[in-house]
Amino acid sequence: MPEFLYPIILVAAFGIIVLIVILLKKHVKVFKKDEQPKSDKEIAAEELDRLLEPVEELEPKPSEETEDSKAEESGSDDLPKA
Repeated sequence: MPEFLYPIILVAAFGIIVLIVILLKKHVKVFKKDEQPKSDKEIAAEELDRLLEPVEELEPKPSEETEDSKAEESGSDDLPKA
């Protein structure tokens, strides 16, 4: 048998195996998946819940006060009352 036929036979054998697996997954009940794909909204909501923390759990530390917040507090006393 010619040597160039060996790779062709090998590729054909693997191709047949792949086709058998695809047909089994498509038509045999044991290999079918019961899960339905999630909608984009459900996926987005799960990702937001995973990434975001609730606001009430975040408490500012006293040492993290910024210059702007101090200036706003002291600047409100300088305004004339109406």
